[in-house]
Amino acid sequence: MRDTGLRFLLPYMRPYRGLLLIGLVYGLIGASASAFSPTLLGWAVDELLAVFRVQVLGYYALGLIGLAATLAFFRYRLRMLSGTIAVGVSYQMSQDLFNTILTLDQRAMRQYGTGDLLSRATSDFIYIWRFYSAGFQMSVHALFLLTIGCTLMALTSPLLAGIVVIMLAVSIGVQVGLGRIVERAFDKVQRDLALLSAFTQEHLSAVRMISAYTQEQAVVGDFRRLNDRYAQQNLAFVLRSSAITPLPSLVVMVARAIVLGLGGIMIIDGSLTIGQYVQFIVYLGLLSNAAQQLSRALERLQQGSAAAGRIGEVLLRQPSIADGPEAISGTLRGDLRFENVGVRSDHRWILRDISVDIPAGTTLGIVGATGAGKSTLLSLIGRIRDPDAGQVLVDGVDARRYKLKHLRQAIALVPQETLLFSMPLRDNITFGLKDVPDERVLSAVEAARLSNDLVQLPQGLATIVGERGASLSGGQKQRTAIARALVRDPQILLLDDALASVDTKTAAEIVHELSSARTQRTTLIVSQRLAAVREADQIIVLEDGRIVERGTHRELLAQQGRYAAMYRRELQQSETEEPRT
Repeated sequence: MRDTGLRFLLPYMRPYRGLLLIGLVYGLIGASASAFSPTLLGWAVDELLAVFRVQVLGYYALGLIGLAATLAFFRYRLRMLSGTIAVGVSYQMSQDLFNTILTLDQRAMRQYGTGDLLSRATSDFIYIWRFYSAGFQMSVHALFLLTIGCTLMALTSPLLAGIVVIMLAVSIGVQVGLGRIVERAFDKVQRDLALLSAFTQEHLSAVRMISAYTQEQAVVGDFRRLNDRYAQQNLAFVLRSSAITPLPSLVVMVARAIVLGLGGIMIIDGSLTIGQYVQFIVYLGLLSNAAQQLSRALERLQQGSAAAGRIGEVLLRQPSIADGPEAISGTLRGDLRFENVGVRSDHRWILRDISVDIPAGTTLGIVGATGAGKSTLLSLIGRIRDPDAGQVLVDGVDARRYKLKHLRQAIALVPQETLLFSMPLRDNITFGLKDVPDERVLSAVEAARLSNDLVQLPQGLATIVGERGASLSGGQKQRTAIARALVRDPQILLLDDALASVDTKTAAEIVHELSSARTQRTTLIVSQRLAAVREADQIIVLEDGRIVERGTHRELLAQQGRYAAMYRRELQQSETEEPRT
């Protein structure tokens, strides 16, 4: 991955090639103004030593002021230009990263984790920004200044210039050689920061459970260990980086000592003037600053390369679920058929030999013990994952042949774990839709039996529900999710145990509403409560990934099999709970 960092950075600069060329011109003019200042100063010293004339002194002073103004103006222009490039590159790269994250499959999401991806999407972009904004303009100015300055020095005294150039070349070579060590150290820092972010995100979302089990001290201890490791990696990076940073100054100080001694001898024998001597001393100061700027630019390059490598690692991930080369679209009716469908996970089958027809407009109930494969079955319809055997047909066509966006627009999924955003309740219901009429929203709210709760909310549908719906109960959140699905009027509605937190009476009302209004809508209901599926046109019972029973509610009760046993157990539980309510 170390070699891919710059490979991911450079392509984003292609739209800015014109600006880069302009930036090089700005850098050349600014560096030329800076590099010519010592030469002009040396001429002034020699002129003043020969004949002191106030007028000449004024000309040289104006010349130095003009060069300083030129340097300031073009350094400013270069900085603004590099900032423009940094904004554009960071913006486009962050957009690509976010779009890629949205297409990642479940395996990739489990591999990275939310905290790790957040770290890549925030912290790493800081160093990419620094590379393009500060690193680019510093490196351009420093390289031009070193080149022009050493050339002007060579025209004055090839011997002294040769000594300085050799020493600077050795210094820069060592910095570049050690740069990979610094880059690897910085990559470890960012990876440990990602682990720390992931730990923080995960445990902050579970803070109530941590308090309930009095695990605060244990969690603090785990956080301290991760934090200590991050601090140690950061210290290791700083030590390596700090070992390189003083190198340019050290080299220039040694070169200055050589120039002072050798230059004095050359003045005595007449091969060097006092003005040229002063010129060399000033040049060494300029070149020292240039070498330090180049060192900082290299450090930003190493950090930016490491950060881009981490981002590029995500960008390289191709979604396992994608449109085929000849993907089709069209109006879907909602006719579903599973043909010998099988799904594997590691070395076992989650689903095996699943075959069932679900005509458009009908309702299928899916029941079974936890881990029987019910949610996996639903995930195949919207291609959250694809079957490893058999095929899922939608309107007689393999679901893999449809365009993903087109297929998923016809499907609404209500998962058991509801995710709401910190926004008004109405915006949560109409999430992703624009200009939805109030009548349509209220109809969905009524069908989801959320209308009874609006009077309890301070501002009704305009109430901000808080992060992840913190201000709502579990049942209210699930009913909000059902309303969100219904307002889309999908051809296929998937309820994945979406009534688990809803009381039995309300759940029955919702199912009845869905049954009475479904007309052309195909509905699949996964539920642990048999009361939620008893009105379904067909019910299947899953066990160990296979269909072991199928039929209507009455037919399954008559079979006296697993479904009937589950139904009797549910009745007993309701009778036991009734006296307490």
